[in-house]
Amino acid sequence: MIDFKDFFPERIEQKSFAADDKYETCNSLLKKVEQWTKENEAKIINIETVELGENDSQLTRFMAKEPFLYQFIRVWYQRKNEVDSEVKDK
Repeated sequence: MIDFKDFFPERIEQKSFAADDKYETCNSLLKKVEQWTKENEAKIINIETVELGENDSQLTRFMAKEPFLYQFIRVWYQRKNEVDSEVKDK
C-alpha cells in the first residue's frame, strides 16, 4: 500500500505578527525526513514540496501584512515489509 506523510516546518521564532515568524529551513526539514525514513524502514516513492498560499480559503490570515506562502514536504512511501511481501508474491 502506498501512503504519504507530511512534514511541516517548526516555528523557531515568534514575532508580534504571524507574517514575521521564522521557521526552520528546508534542509533541516529534509534531515527529519531522512531520519523518519530510516526509523520506519520506508521505501520512498516520491518527495514533493506542497505550497499553500493566500488564495487558499482555509489558510486566510487575519491581519497579515503581506501575502503569505506556506510550504511543507510530502513524502509518498511504502513500508519495507510491504515491499518485501509484494516481491515474494510475484
